Amino acid sequence: MEHFLYRLSFTTALHMGKDAGAGSLDDCRMNIHADTIFSALCCEAARAGEVNGLADLFAGGALTISDALPYAGDELFLPRPILFINNTRREGDAGLKKALKNVEYIPLSLFADYLLGLRRPQIDVEKFKYKFGRMVVVTRVALKGNDQPLPYHVAAWKFARGCGLYLVVRAEHEDARHTFGTLLARLGLSGIGGKQSSGWGKFEVRQSDVPAGLMELIEDSRAQYQMLLGTALPADNELDDVLADGWYALVRRGGFICSENYAPGQMKKRTMYMMAPGSCLRRRFKGGMYDLSDGGTHPVWRFGNTLFAGVNL
Repeated sequence: MEHFLYRLSFTTALHMGKDAGAGSLDDCRMNIHADTIFSALCCEAARAGEVNGLADLFAGGALTISDALPYAGDELFLPRPILFINNTRREGDAGLKKALKNVEYIPLSLFADYLLGLRRPQIDVEKFKYKFGRMVVVTRVALKGNDQPLPYHVAAWKFARGCGLYLVVRAEHEDARHTFGTLLARLGLSGIGGKQSSGWGKFEVRQSDVPAGLMELIEDSRAQYQMLLGTALPADNELDDVLADGWYALVRRGGFICSENYAPGQMKKRTMYMMAPGSCLRRRFKGGMYDLSDGGTHPVWRFGNTLFAGVNL
């Protein structure tokens, strides 16, 4: 079983809806969750009649992926661990607490420093901040189905030069890795996220080895905590044991079904909640495969597994 790293260099703007509440065109986020990548790959595979084979690779554990997380130059960034540290020496520092909440990602090269800093009286938040790009808002006009032109706003993320997203893939065998790499390259040409009809969400792919420092974290299955590197949800029979003594956040997962054969019109997926990247649990879990279809002609899968990184305090 091997791990591979894929860098996504976006050539056009990216629109990914926010996690909280109903989706809104005039707001967006930068990262792409693992279950969204899986769904997008399924749509790409369906065009070639390969979707069942892809779903079997994920369900059987031959493929597991992280979220698409940010990179800047050679630096990779990890989700900020969701942990509670009873540090009484800075308990009353509301400004520091607020500053820490605004840090979403930690540079891999400073990850150990960040964990050590959680127990110190002060922590230099500024050295963990980085700007990966900017959100822009574009004004469009809707004509179809309206008596009068109707202006609306669409938000998109534009990455700074040298910045983009990366994901880590665990492949059980070469056929699984080849299938994933081929579909990811095709997805880069088609686009991911919203407004693909406008040419958004396109990217170029570059494969490389996973850095040794990141591999150490991924392989550390005996660490004090196991941090999710992507969205995931344990199967029902795992849930109680997995959640015991852990720290986690939930993200709302919805969206539309991308299929020409599922129903006559465009349909929404059933909403569910998954654990957020950065959640820290006491042990790893396999996760489930969830059918979100509701009366359509075929299943609509959402994958509930991801990679983990060992975290020691």
